[in-house]
Amino acid sequence: MSSRPRLMPALGTWASFLTFSGQGVRNIVGWTLFGVIAAISTVILLVVFLREGHRVPLRALPPVACAYTVLCVLSLVWSQFPAETALAAALMVATSAVGILLACSLSLRELTVALGRALEATIALSLVLEAWVALVLHHPLAPLYMRNWDVIPSSYYWSDGLLFQGGPIQGIIGNRNPLAFVALLTLICVVVRWRDHQISNSHLVVWSALCLLTLALTRSATVTVATMVCGGLAFLLWCLRRLGGARRRRALVMAAGAAMVAGALSLVFNQTIIMLLGRSPDASGRWVIWERVIALWQQRPILGWGWIMYWEPWIPMFQTLVIRPDGTPTMSAHNAYVEALFQTGVIGALLIVLLMAQLLIQTGRLALRYLDSDSSVLLPVLLTTALAVQALSESRLLSEGNWMVVCALATWLGLHRMVEKTASRWRPSSDATRSIYLPTSSRRSERMLVP
Repeated sequence: MSSRPRLMPALGTWASFLTFSGQGVRNIVGWTLFGVIAAISTVILLVVFLREGHRVPLRALPPVACAYTVLCVLSLVWSQFPAETALAAALMVATSAVGILLACSLSLRELTVALGRALEATIALSLVLEAWVALVLHHPLAPLYMRNWDVIPSSYYWSDGLLFQGGPIQGIIGNRNPLAFVALLTLICVVVRWRDHQISNSHLVVWSALCLLTLALTRSATVTVATMVCGGLAFLLWCLRRLGGARRRRALVMAAGAAMVAGALSLVFNQTIIMLLGRSPDASGRWVIWERVIALWQQRPILGWGWIMYWEPWIPMFQTLVIRPDGTPTMSAHNAYVEALFQTGVIGALLIVLLMAQLLIQTGRLALRYLDSDSSVLLPVLLTTALAVQALSESRLLSEGNWMVVCALATWLGLHRMVEKTASRWRPSSDATRSIYLPTSSRRSERMLVP
């Protein structure tokens, strides 16, 4: 094996940062230069991937995620906004490819480290930016490429400098809800790495405190719910680890029943829950958005209006669809499943539902299977759960960092199945739990059997 240092782990960190914190980069350099940076980064990632000898086994490609990506590209044929669809489709292909390449070149632990470091950088830079605006600038900060605009709507400001007033803060992402979600994902990575003995107790304490502080200062109701669900799941898995045999099965049945009851109650008392979370009965205007988007979908129910990712404000349809308090148009449906229904029709929505159901089931089974032997396997099920919950009130599941993680997890699951089949053929009597520790892609199949 070559003694040259591997570059894919570092590129994995950069790709994760660029996809999750892309708005911060765009706020500095603008959209055009950001596109150049993203394109160059993708090409470098592909070149290094090939030079290091990695490959993408066709059997490991995530069929549902790939099918949705292909549908987004094909929607150019029937799109009502073809130019925007062409750009959005190219971005979708690139994001999907990045997730697949990372899964095929990094082990699960390396993926965790790359993602965790990128998210930690996002949290740190966000708090530094908010402190600078509050202590030095003393007035809201607009994106740098907007500095010559005559009028800047309030919702376009990068930071309002409210760090020492209790928030809400927006960080380098420029939006409190995705910043809160980054804090949740960071907390998941930190806790899993600590349980897997990858980081020290001091690292756990410092970054857990920063994540919790960020969660408190962003005041995101959506992420508060996602945090509670992920925390409940983590507690359940911790309890199950101390049970065995029939007791574990009974506990799983009871937990599944409790989850179903909780889900039903949340549907019945959704207005009360929303108000307890400090939001208006219409979920901060989301019900209005969903009603209008579904009305549009009913006009083109099978294939939708065409893939566009974020709603472009210059398109007449979106200029007046839903207007925010500052007079600017809303940029998304604020629900990934409704978004998929609107943009890619029933076919696309079914693919997204199927994809998330598969990920939840497969990562859940894997977590239970290796619960007693490997803590790193908790990461996929916790990440998938967080993504699925956030998708109920945000559309970001279908783009940038969230979609990259979805593609990476789906690809890693496919690779893991391949490794286990190879291991069972070569060493049928060996413990298959070893495969969870392995690199997910290699130039030789036998190398996949070596930790």
